[in-house]
Amino acid sequence: MKNVLYLCTQNSARSIIAEAITNYKYSNYLRGFSAGSNPSGIINPMTIQILDELKIPVDNLYSKSWEKFSESSTPIMDYVVTVCHQASKEVCPVWPGAPKTFHFNIEDPANKEDPSQQDINKFHSTYHYIDKLIQENLIK
Repeated sequence: MKNVLYLCTQNSARSIIAEAITNYKYSNYLRGFSAGSNPSGIINPMTIQILDELKIPVDNLYSKSWEKFSESSTPIMDYVVTVCHQASKEVCPVWPGAPKTFHFNIEDPANKEDPSQQDINKFHSTYHYIDKLIQENLIK
């Protein structure tokens, strides 16, 4: 079993989706965690909506700082995956130490300028893209 930490900026959509997919679909191989460099403190409601639609448990998910995983009581990570979209100039956290690192260049499905214009289809596409990246890069 390998531990994987998904990092993004706000820890409200992409990294939460990755954590949920990992712990639901790939729990025989991986144990997923997520965090953000500047966490919003809330999970985007559309993230919860798509996970609910797909019958993926959301009970243990919450937005948290990546600093939580530098504490001695947290599991040692085998993989650290950033899921920031480089083209949008997001600040991606850097994880020190020895875990194998990956970067999944994933556009944020949330419309931060106008949350009322968020598109559930973008969240579904993000879910499927993240699932594909996990299969191709982390399941061996």
